[in-house]
Amino acid sequence: MFKLDLTDRKILHELDFDSRQPVSAIARKLKLSRDIINYRMGKFLKEGPLSKYFTIIDISKLGYAIHKNFIRFQNITEKKEQEFIEYIQKNPNAVYSASYDGKFDVVVSIWAKNIEELAGHLKEINSRFGNFIAERQMASIIKGEYCIRNYLLENKPAKRQSFFGSVPKAVRINETDKKILLELGKDARVSAVEIAGRLNLSADAVSKKIKKLRQMGIIQGYNIVPDEKNYPFTHYKILVSFHNPDEKKQTEFENYCRSSRNIWYFCTALGPWDFEIDLDAGSNEEFRNILRNFKLNFSNMIRDYTVLTAYKTNKYNFYPKLG
Repeated sequence: MFKLDLTDRKILHELDFDSRQPVSAIARKLKLSRDIINYRMGKFLKEGPLSKYFTIIDISKLGYAIHKNFIRFQNITEKKEQEFIEYIQKNPNAVYSASYDGKFDVVVSIWAKNIEELAGHLKEINSRFGNFIAERQMASIIKGEYCIRNYLLENKPAKRQSFFGSVPKAVRINETDKKILLELGKDARVSAVEIAGRLNLSADAVSKKIKKLRQMGIIQGYNIVPDEKNYPFTHYKILVSFHNPDEKKQTEFENYCRSSRNIWYFCTALGPWDFEIDLDAGSNEEFRNILRNFKLNFSNMIRDYTVLTAYKTNKYNFYPKLG
């Protein structure tokens, strides 16, 4: 487990706010040298606590919807489960996957432009691994929102709205834009110079296109993806069902999530539950307190909830192929 000191926390907080910002900008804000920032960031990826820098791409603006599959295995060996994970990691239609303890063993998010396309992707998974799937529940994301991991710093809350979904009409981008998104999907910190070399463009042209994609709302922001094995906080996912949720209740719930120091993602879903919450806690006791507070605040609204504990993020890339 990677031990974070105050400097580590400050750097991680800045990276979670904007993981693409230059090292010089982080150094200036934190009043540290660029050498220290570079050294610490190098350690974050080599030794933990991070697995990658993530680009938040609103793929609904490109005509895609995300459908999350919550899977419980049966009669599966460790080798076969690893085969499944590797298959998902290579699958160009999977945008996210993580392994969990709890009711479900793994979550796999598939992108698709329509139901027929989704059915084809699921059929392919079933043909290879259907005999090992005891249960699968699917929830389609209506709208997801990423918040800042403000628990990293006690006295410095930050706000940023980065969301995807709920877009009625797709926007048009060209093939070069898509290739740039492909590179940013792999690594949010890939430089304009590196992208330019791969695409035979000038760095200035790449920078202008990234800026335009940001202005269009296709790129919503950049944050971090912790490595659960080495990150000193535990990642929990809560699946929440409400009694007849109306717009007022939904707004109240969303504002609660935005104001929480520990919640870094939440979404509305169409499926067996109404909302998903992802949060980090430093101990079991802290999580119990967070859960208790949540239940007290929404005791008249909660119909049911399920808690999952993530122990490995297998894939996180919102633009895994040219779409």
